[in-house]
Amino acid sequence: MAEKGEGRSVRALKEAAGLIAVLAAQKVMRVGWRRISGKEPPASPDDQQIPLGQAVAWTLLLGAAIATARMFAIRYASYLLPRSQRQAIAAGQTKSPDTPATSA
Repeated sequence: MAEKGEGRSVRALKEAAGLIAVLAAQKVMRVGWRRISGKEPPASPDDQQIPLGQAVAWTLLLGAAIATARMFAIRYASYLLPRSQRQAIAAGQTKSPDTPATSA
């Protein structure tokens, strides 16, 4: 998620890392599903021909894997930023919206 005080390049880096993580998580989950179950994962879990338990299991596993992979990727991308930029972003987050800005 974009944080207050981030530049466009930082947001773009984080979103790109998140997208790559999502694609990787989907691939890993598909391969894992095939190896464990011996079947192809559901192409469309809302299809009535797929058993409900299988559709729910696939949806829960894939959703958790994607959310976790995306979180790790975005955190790692933030960690790769130069220390000064990380501190500037953190300083922007600590200011509450109720605190008036002071002028110098």
